[in-house]
Amino acid sequence: MKNKEVITGMIVGVIATIIGTSIYLTYLAYSRDASLGDVFSRELKYGGISTDIAWGTALNFIAFYAFLKLNKEDRAKGVLVVTVITAVCVMAHKLLS
Repeated sequence: MKNKEVITGMIVGVIATIIGTSIYLTYLAYSRDASLGDVFSRELKYGGISTDIAWGTALNFIAFYAFLKLNKEDRAKGVLVVTVITAVCVMAHKLLS
């Protein structure tokens, strides 16, 4: 039962990261007066996508603290695991590119 709660938190963390990254890319597209597809392809081409994903994980903090406030510690652990994995992947991408 406990593992199910951690996996639920991990799913919420992944969804929050995707939504946060989408919001950040939309903000970049709006501020640069470009289409979302152009911004996304430019970020992929020049290696800036890892920075965008790092900014997108900001929504994980909201999910993490919401789960803590609701006394769902196991779900908060899942969100924290996804955040740490994302941080390691972003750091590896920055170091290797």
